[in-house]
Amino acid sequence: MAKLEQVIQQFKSELGNDFVSTDVVGMDGISIAGGSVDPNFSASDAAARFAEVMKLAIKVSNKIDIGKVDDNLVTTDKDYIILRFLGDASYYWVVVVTTNATLGTVRMLMNEFAPQIWDAIPHVVSMPAIEEILEKPMDIKIQPEVVKPSKPRGSFWADQKIDKKEDNPEDAGAKTYKYP
Repeated sequence: MAKLEQVIQQFKSELGNDFVSTDVVGMDGISIAGGSVDPNFSASDAAARFAEVMKLAIKVSNKIDIGKVDDNLVTTDKDYIILRFLGDASYYWVVVVTTNATLGTVRMLMNEFAPQIWDAIPHVVSMPAIEEILEKPMDIKIQPEVVKPSKPRGSFWADQKIDKKEDNPEDAGAKTYKYP
């Protein structure tokens, strides 16, 4: 994450005094990097709330078939908030600047820094969804159980030799057990 913070720091320095806040946010609304220079502006709250805005932008864009969303601009009486997707759209980048900032310059800088930010994000290979797993046919190969040849088991009393040629079974018992 150190590289990501470095790239964000370079971006902040390019914007100068017009900078208020920036965050790199997952579509779950959790910020992975960034922050605000204004102690009254909660960058993490804004990041979480704008995740819904970005999801809605995709949904509306798809419903009315107007193309891919590049960025989203929210203007207030105090600030401009520009949001744009990064890479495969699993993250978005939100930048808040004062109304004194030149929007063209902010967009130009975001276009310049977006690939660097995307490259600095640690990417995790995602696991397939459960539906994808369940749709694949299972290739189960059942092998017959290999039966090991059994060895003849010796008697528990194998250390004693029993002579089986005894004619009289009573004599055999007398030889193996001694009475007092």
